[in-house]
Amino acid sequence: MIEILRQIDAEALLAINSWHTAFLDPFMKMASARLVWIPFYLSILYVLWRARGWKATLGIALLIGLLITLADQSCATLIRPYVQRLRPTNPDNPLSQFVTVVDGYRGGSYGFPSCHASNTFALAVFLTFITRNRLIIITMFLWAVLNCYSRMYLGVHYPCDILAGALLGTLCAFLVYALYRLALRRLRHP
Repeated sequence: MIEILRQIDAEALLAINSWHTAFLDPFMKMASARLVWIPFYLSILYVLWRARGWKATLGIALLIGLLITLADQSCATLIRPYVQRLRPTNPDNPLSQFVTVVDGYRGGSYGFPSCHASNTFALAVFLTFITRNRLIIITMFLWAVLNCYSRMYLGVHYPCDILAGALLGTLCAFLVYALYRLALRRLRHP
């Protein structure tokens, strides 16, 4: 059964990875970059500041820092070294000969679960709870899906890597939101 799932995962990745165009290659590489999203993150903080003031925004920003650290390090430090699933583009992976590599980008050695998926879904779910604003929610989930799709397009993650990362990020968001609610209760009723 597990071998059938691995085969389906590999075939789905190869299908997604095969849809390359001259325009999409640099766009997807950019969508996967971390620093390119800084203006987006600053815009989110600005919207929060306008809606809730600087004290609440500072608290939320600290919780987001905790959230991203938890989501990212759960993947990178706890799970990946244990599972050791080679990325599709890793030259030691037999599948790598069939994967289109964009500009020589292969990622690190291991890819399960996806830190990008974990981080983006953690933030999207957490901000869903915090803002309850339809436009922000839609924007956040479109951003998370684009980011995750770009990882498969670039061939550095299998779909199951993405799914596991998204689920882990969602779980982290629930945990940090529970901490947020607990902190709010304690501040209101010392």
